[in-house]
Amino acid sequence: MEKVLSVSIAAYNVEKTLGLTLESFLKIKQLEKLDIIIVNDGSTDKTKEIAEKYTKIYPRSFRLINKENGGWGSTLNAAFAVARGKYFKQLDGDDYFSEENLDCFIDFLEKCETDLICSPFLKFDDATKGITGLLANIRDFPFEESINIDEIGVLTPPMHTLTVRTNILITNHIHIAEKCFYTDVEFVLKVLNYSHTVSFFELPIYCYRLGRDGQSMSISGVRKHYHDHQAMILRMLEYEKSNVHSKYVKDSFHARLSGAIQYMYAFYMGLEPTKKHKKELIDFDNLLKSRYSEYFSDDLGGNSMKFLRSHHYIGYGLISFLRTRNDKKNNLYIFEK
Repeated sequence: MEKVLSVSIAAYNVEKTLGLTLESFLKIKQLEKLDIIIVNDGSTDKTKEIAEKYTKIYPRSFRLINKENGGWGSTLNAAFAVARGKYFKQLDGDDYFSEENLDCFIDFLEKCETDLICSPFLKFDDATKGITGLLANIRDFPFEESINIDEIGVLTPPMHTLTVRTNILITNHIHIAEKCFYTDVEFVLKVLNYSHTVSFFELPIYCYRLGRDGQSMSISGVRKHYHDHQAMILRMLEYEKSNVHSKYVKDSFHARLSGAIQYMYAFYMGLEPTKKHKKELIDFDNLLKSRYSEYFSDDLGGNSMKFLRSHHYIGYGLISFLRTRNDKKNNLYIFEK
């Protein structure tokens, strides 16, 4: 590998933010050790032109791939095919990496030999630009040391915390579903399935922008793309049956997919309570119970679903309204900002 870290930047109509995303890399000392792959996913704005400015000035560090629109997963697949870094990390074109911590991270990756690295990530508000939270998947283990994953137990790192050895992606021919939202879960679980060691890095690297309407976890995003979330769950449940064999990976799959299933029930409660949505909810509930019984329990989906099951799903509209109002009031699930 020629570089220490390949960064795959998913860029679809991000002309307002891409310049800031790319400019942050210019503030570090070790730009020459980065392989920054900007994947223009069929943008119709000036995303391509902005990216070209950087590839022309810094051709040894910035590359541009122009492709037809295929969704977030397709940008990863395109980057997998050309990545030259020892390690691989994903970045969305409206987020950025910490310029304060990236040099230290590169130094660590140069000497690191583990399959996965988990590092905290920051959330920042799109309107105020203020930091709103720090999310970490840090355990009570020493930092920057190689640890066998099977010694950890359940490991479910959020996608933004994850850095993976590039050879894991190439050797195992990892491919992410295209033209589909919510495939970050697929990426994390497939990588986890082929990894044996992990290290924890103390400093946050990824900075995630909150507050954009239309994000996949916003109410408008959920109502538009909830079918993709359900498809992802069912696809990964089938993947687990066919491809996951070790107990520690199965335990991690179960923890992560159980969380995704809980979100799916919350999504159905956040939809307009139509007859169509009610039927889809019932079908999903019955499918889990019949085909994936290890993921099903009467408590699945909380008290709302428990009530609906016991009353043959009568009252879906009222329960959905009350649940949505309560979740919004408490900033839960899809209303979290």
